[in-house]
Amino acid sequence: MKLPLTSPVQRLAGAGAMVAVLMLTGCTQSPAGHDERLSKAAGLARVTLVCPKGLWEETKPPKGANEVKAKVSEIASGPRSGRGLVRVTMTGTDLVSYLKELDYNAHPSKWNGEKDNTAASRRVYDAVAPAIDKIEAATSPDDPEPQIIIDDTIKDMK
Repeated sequence: MKLPLTSPVQRLAGAGAMVAVLMLTGCTQSPAGHDERLSKAAGLARVTLVCPKGLWEETKPPKGANEVKAKVSEIASGPRSGRGLVRVTMTGTDLVSYLKELDYNAHPSKWNGEKDNTAASRRVYDAVAPAIDKIEAATSPDDPEPQIIIDDTIKDMK
């Protein structure tokens, strides 16, 4: 049975509780354009991310709600070989799940605090977001799939 909040003190307490719940459930401070980015990513047939293996391992979503089904392969030949990079290929809908996970970890609310992988997640999000923003609709069936490269290799000091 639901009792009405009749006294001003009860109403104030109820309002305060609602505000507290809303503040605590705000899990992220998503950057501008995040929702539009998710919609755009959802429309991609396939996208490839090239990044250090450790960065992928650190930022990939755990099995569960935002699980990402991606094909991961080491780059074994070409100019990027031998540097610990992997090629991660996923669908647009998997990219949406990955972006949600990145956003959650990269942009935590001030009440939740940073996660162990906040810096890594922020690095990937900051590379993926502008790449998605620049994607335009394909003009022909031969247009290549989007490829996002994160390779911050330091040049040898000589």
